[in-house]
Amino acid sequence: MKRIMILTNSLTGGGAERSMNLVCNELTLRGWPVSLVPINSSGTDLIIPTCEVFPLNRKWQGGIVDTLSALRKFHAISRSWKPDVIILNCDLPELFGALLLKKNKRVVVEHSNPAWTTRMNFGKIVRKILRIRAATWVSVSSHIQIWPSGLEPHSVLQNPLPTSSEVIQDIGTTSHLQRLVYIGRLASVQKRPEWMLKIGALTGFEVLIIGEGSIMQALRNEASIIHPGTDFAGYVRDAWSLVQSGDLLIVPSAWEGDGLVVIEGLKRGIPMLLSDIPDFQRFDLPPKNYCQNVDEFVARINIYRENLTSLVVPEDVKDSILSLRSLDAVGDAWEIFLNSI
Repeated sequence: MKRIMILTNSLTGGGAERSMNLVCNELTLRGWPVSLVPINSSGTDLIIPTCEVFPLNRKWQGGIVDTLSALRKFHAISRSWKPDVIILNCDLPELFGALLLKKNKRVVVEHSNPAWTTRMNFGKIVRKILRIRAATWVSVSSHIQIWPSGLEPHSVLQNPLPTSSEVIQDIGTTSHLQRLVYIGRLASVQKRPEWMLKIGALTGFEVLIIGEGSIMQALRNEASIIHPGTDFAGYVRDAWSLVQSGDLLIVPSAWEGDGLVVIEGLKRGIPMLLSDIPDFQRFDLPPKNYCQNVDEFVARINIYRENLTSLVVPEDVKDSILSLRSLDAVGDAWEIFLNSI
């Protein structure tokens, strides 16, 4: 059985990291030799890896010295642990995988398209090296092609959802809308969290923004002017613990990868409004759950502010989306893939 090493940004931080923790645990349970190598220092996640973990303890946004130190540690761990397959999960792991001199099989997991959004030219160089090293490319959704080539992935390996009732629980809802909620990175180009301030100001509802990112301070400054009723929670290990009955999830992204926030919201039965983009249209939700711009978000909120339960996605639609996200189904897909390479 192949020895699998998964290289990830950190133990916690976002959907991509948590998904890999779940995959590690499922493959370990099935008898695969698995190790997890988080590059950046971080706290623990709700999903605790049960495999071997070799943290590199790079300081988040650390400089070249920190990065080179972590890279040396990664080389030493790779020589010692001797993986057959190294799975590269997001940008920084791709860089480390490209610079690894050993002839391990490399697998790149594509989470969104385009990738490397903040360093596209550098990302093209990294991916060219990975292509030279005969990397295999997989994606987390059938609508995601491999950037920048536009090629189809070797396999589609969907992100799993936890099954423990301690992690996933139905929050429930009430007919009366009380607050608007955003969960995700604070990155203007892709996620458009600034829309939340406009939507909140135009509807008069309080806004809760959960997450952190490069434009957090700019958003705070803007909120103090146009919508003081905005609460910034920052990064929260369990973001859903702050979501309450009467909350409406708003997802205003310009584009998405797998859309894990949407999928986790579906699992919890949270009413939601999504931007009307192809990446979300593939979920085939009722038309009332989609909005094309700020004005449509505002209009839809005003229509359903006393009938919030109507924005909960119907059970049959939800079940069709979630059925392939079970750990059993995702574990089967990973085993088939790993045995094929």
